[in-house]
Amino acid sequence: MTYHFNKISPTAVFCARMRSKQNIPFSREIVELIDTKYSEYVRDLPDYGDTLTSKSDFIPFIEGRYYSLNAVLNGIKNTFIVELASGLSPRSLEFLNKSNIFYVETELKELVKLKEKIIREIINKNKLNDSNLFFMSINPLKKEDINKIGQFYLKKGKNKKLIIIHEGLLMYFNKKEKEKFRDNIKYLFQNYAKKGVWLTSDFSRFEKKINEPKGKENIRDKISKVTKRDFYYFRSIEEARQFLMADGFRSEIVSNKEVIEKLIEEKGLQFNKEIILESAYGYRVWKCQLI
Repeated sequence: MTYHFNKISPTAVFCARMRSKQNIPFSREIVELIDTKYSEYVRDLPDYGDTLTSKSDFIPFIEGRYYSLNAVLNGIKNTFIVELASGLSPRSLEFLNKSNIFYVETELKELVKLKEKIIREIINKNKLNDSNLFFMSINPLKKEDINKIGQFYLKKGKNKKLIIIHEGLLMYFNKKEKEKFRDNIKYLFQNYAKKGVWLTSDFSRFEKKINEPKGKENIRDKISKVTKRDFYYFRSIEEARQFLMADGFRSEIVSNKEVIEKLIEEKGLQFNKEIILESAYGYRVWKCQLI
């Protein structure tokens, strides 16, 4: 098999490598399979610099973002979770065998094929029950693909709460693409699940001010160069709220202080506690629903 998705795989591989440096379950297994069995099917970044060994708040950011979203998900029962642009995230593996939960991983066609092969290998090796896990080829900017999600939800999870999640996606969309994406989420909820919930930390990451140091986030410049995609962030909480309200969404920002304090304690990062807690505002989860 041959894959051609050079524009998206570098980001997926980068995030996978960052997760593998943490204590995130199954993250190391994913990277090991990429490096030993599937390296020819992905394109990696040419140079990570010292990003993968950084002790700055960038490491807790990757792990903290992941666990902040998990904490919110674990607080909602009887769910049909759809992860958009799941990349090479191991999150679905943590929701296997959980009662009353269906989990749907979605990605662009070629990447989701690879992702399923990797995840199935881990499932088989660990003898996990994957009866509640599904994979779908989805472009969230296409209305016909949004209907695919809605129809699958009606077939498999009509009596469950529809939860849409994504992590690290919106910044790759320009203004028009962001609006199209938001409109499609609204369309999905209006037509298939009016009480659906949209969860993401992507609204918490804001545009850097002029001359504000990027720190370890300079890796973004390398990602942009390889993927030919620039990063487009909202400028403030107010702008993000207005963006959502303009299409009929109300939003709530969920505190992740307990999650991050636990992470600081477990990783022995008390020396940098205040800086990490301050940076944690940049990956708080937003809970969005139709008004």
